[in-house]
Amino acid sequence: MNVAITALAVIIIANFVLLFKLLKHRQNRDRIADDYKRLFVGIPAPMYIYDDHTFRFLAVNDAAIEQYGFTREELLNLKITDIRPPEEIPTLLKFHESLPEGHVNAGRMLHWNKAGQRFYVSVYTHHTIFEGKDARQVLIINTDEKMRADQIVSDKSAELENMLDSITDGFYALNRNWEVTFINKAAEQTLSCTRKSVMGKNLWDYFPNSRESRFYYEYERAMNERVSVHFEELYAPLGVWGSLNVYPTKDGIAVYFVDITEQKKIQEKIYNDGQNLRAIINNTRDLIWSVNRQSEIITGNQAFWDRVKEHTGKGEGEVTKEDFGQESLKIFFDSYESAFLGEAFSLVRQRDDDGWQIYEEISFNPIRDVHNMVIGVNCFMRDITKSQEYLHKIEDQNKRLRDIAWIQSHRVRSPLTNILGLISLCDLNDSPNAEIIPLIKKSADDLDHVIKEITRLTDNL
Repeated sequence: MNVAITALAVIIIANFVLLFKLLKHRQNRDRIADDYKRLFVGIPAPMYIYDDHTFRFLAVNDAAIEQYGFTREELLNLKITDIRPPEEIPTLLKFHESLPEGHVNAGRMLHWNKAGQRFYVSVYTHHTIFEGKDARQVLIINTDEKMRADQIVSDKSAELENMLDSITDGFYALNRNWEVTFINKAAEQTLSCTRKSVMGKNLWDYFPNSRESRFYYEYERAMNERVSVHFEELYAPLGVWGSLNVYPTKDGIAVYFVDITEQKKIQEKIYNDGQNLRAIINNTRDLIWSVNRQSEIITGNQAFWDRVKEHTGKGEGEVTKEDFGQESLKIFFDSYESAFLGEAFSLVRQRDDDGWQIYEEISFNPIRDVHNMVIGVNCFMRDITKSQEYLHKIEDQNKRLRDIAWIQSHRVRSPLTNILGLISLCDLNDSPNAEIIPLIKKSADDLDHVIKEITRLTDNL
């Protein structure tokens, strides 16, 4: 716009110079003066002529009268210093100290009108002769609206920059030459660079390793196809994971990204922990599974899914709650409901498997969330058939021991008691075997003590 304004000013001034030259060489000076006057007065841009020594206005056009708010007579009684704010006058005087006679672009200046309203203008001037005096002719272009608009844009840009610097997400912008045109503080920190070092640099030259990664492919797609893309990628040299959103802009692309390095580490740990846990629960023949509040299977170990496959013909991801509608499985759904109430318990189930009696111990434990609400049930089932068989065997043995003890305490002790009673009736003086009877009595007493000891040991069976 400044180039266009300058060109316009030069053309207008050149026309006036040409008219002055024609004025010198033509006979009809009055007609030329009238043409000049009409051109000067009627031009839509403000123009005026002032005395080069006194600064007093010598001529003003209609556009100048309109812009400054004075009448023609008022302006002709003023000086050019009267349309400048006081603080601008020293600059104006210094400007006049060494003015050439040719065309001069005086640049941007601050003027004011009769009402005291300030506005910015671009000033173009050249030396001339007016009514026999050294004078300067001035063309004024009002740039106040543009200046204010530029200031608004500048303020908005600064506001946007401050806002982008205040967010915790990384952001940077690239032009079509892949040069960095903006980068916020979060991006500087994450990418270990400074704004000063990276601004204006080609991204792929500054971060050469990124050209061989997914970054280049996705950025190029956003740039060339003018589409938005989202992806996650690791920048290996810095060990930084980013979740990136790339948007096409008028001049290139804008990149928003979140540093998800810690999140990735947590995900990796969760995955590894899950793998370790899966290895542990799959390294057993016991069945482990969990259900949600709708009694639908959430997860299970390999032994569990093998059992499901055996009974339903379906694998993980295929089986539904309806596949467990058998009456024999009702015990599980009833137990789920009890566990949903917050109760942890175990039970033993007996089932027939091709004529074999199978015993299984099943534990039900509520799963609680961070608010201590029950959101599911974890189940553990193990085959205790051998232990039950061993227990039954011990019980059978105990029963036989108790039977033996009963026989000993009743059927054996009864004859022994009779023997002891008969011995007490014998008269040792009349018996030819008197020396044997005490020995028989002692043996009977010893046997009685043994029976009592056996009875005592078997009383708790």
